Amino acid sequence: MTPSVAFVPTRRRSMVLPLLVLVLLLMCPVMGLASNWPQPVSLPPLEGDRVVLRVTGEHGERGYTLAQIEALGLHRVTTTTFWPEDGGTYEGVLLADLLAEAGLAEAAAVRVLALDGFSQILPREDWQRWSVLLATRQDGQPMATRDKGPLRVIYPRDADPRLEDLAYRLRWVWLVQAIEQVAP
Repeated sequence: MTPSVAFVPTRRRSMVLPLLVLVLLLMCPVMGLASNWPQPVSLPPLEGDRVVLRVTGEHGERGYTLAQIEALGLHRVTTTTFWPEDGGTYEGVLLADLLAEAGLAEAAAVRVLALDGFSQILPREDWQRWSVLLATRQDGQPMATRDKGPLRVIYPRDADPRLEDLAYRLRWVWLVQAIEQVAP
């Protein structure tokens, strides 16, 4: 007697790989793989009418309160940082969304200025390649009540090994008070 060999039609075999990929993608949130990238989140809005951020471009300056910033849509990311005590969960808006709202989506770069005088230039490819966050909260609490607030630039460091490079360390600006377009 000849052993039987299972025959799978070509059309069925060609569907196995896409189905496997789909199952893996659906399992990413369950396995924690998707948490490395900022995910949309809904939180009670922060209140206050004090301008905490000034954004300047070729069309002038705009002031933003925390409520106006968060109205652009909150995202959450859990990531390590270059400072072990700072790792955790951050909530805020995508820098790309804020810059688009301010008319700076196509800027070649922006300078982020901190309350302590520190500043750093962020090139457009950063906010286009990665979901860079302008954090308003850490672990659900307003950054304004912390020593690195009211706003802080957060890269999704755990999402891409390239972000572990020390070149990105200085781009994690905290105490953010202003963002300005850099002339080409």
